[in-house]
Amino acid sequence: STYLARHASPDRTRRTPHPRPADADHTGLPAVDTWHLPADLGRRYGAASGDRNPIHLHPLTARPFGFPRAIAHGMWTAARCLAVHPLPDAAVVRADFRAPVPLPGTVTHAADGGRFALRGPDGRLHLTGDVRPA
Repeated sequence: STYLARHASPDRTRRTPHPRPADADHTGLPAVDTWHLPADLGRRYGAASGDRNPIHLHPLTARPFGFPRAIAHGMWTAARCLAVHPLPDAAVVRADFRAPVPLPGTVTHAADGGRFALRGPDGRLHLTGDVRPA
């Protein structure tokens, strides 16, 4: 997917895939910060983004989809990681969504160089990714 593109690419050719780094599991990244995510995060993100998917809004609306609690929106988790990550003027971002982040919840943001990850208190990887100049 391409996000935040201001215009279509002029040649319309398919771009080469973003290569995975050698340490693709991101387990060795140092912790940068711990975030405490409130239960209403999905509702607030839905109001801002217009994406009011029931799995993000409330435990009662998430249960029919197999989630015991509401979960954070994947794009919110990726954006939050990138918000504290230094970015070049133009960048290619790869984000691999590994597991849902239950709300309320606590996660640890880990990063080093262009790589980042989001882990739960039990060490479970929720999100991994990397950034490189475009």
